[in-house]
Amino acid sequence: MQDLYCTEPKNLHYHEFAERMEFLKYSKEGEAKMTDVIEEYAARKAEAVAKEATEKAQARNVELAKELLSEGESIERTVRLSKLSEAEVRELASKLSA
Repeated sequence: MQDLYCTEPKNLHYHEFAERMEFLKYSKEGEAKMTDVIEEYAARKAEAVAKEATEKAQARNVELAKELLSEGESIERTVRLSKLSEAEVRELASKLSA
């Protein structure tokens, strides 16, 4: 278990871990492989964060549109302020009036 927290290959107890860590840390090929792994992770994380931000923004826009419609704002003004499509706003309006 201690090997999982060790940062230097020479201090590892398991020879296989030490060899692999030495390859990844000190060779050009290992560095390139780790760089690829880190870049792939960063790209996936950025995509997930962007998707989450988009979903949150959409939810905020829907809530804003509901509030505007419940206060009697027109469809056109609600579309403009909420950044939702006219079809989405009309659907919300029909649900609110039902």
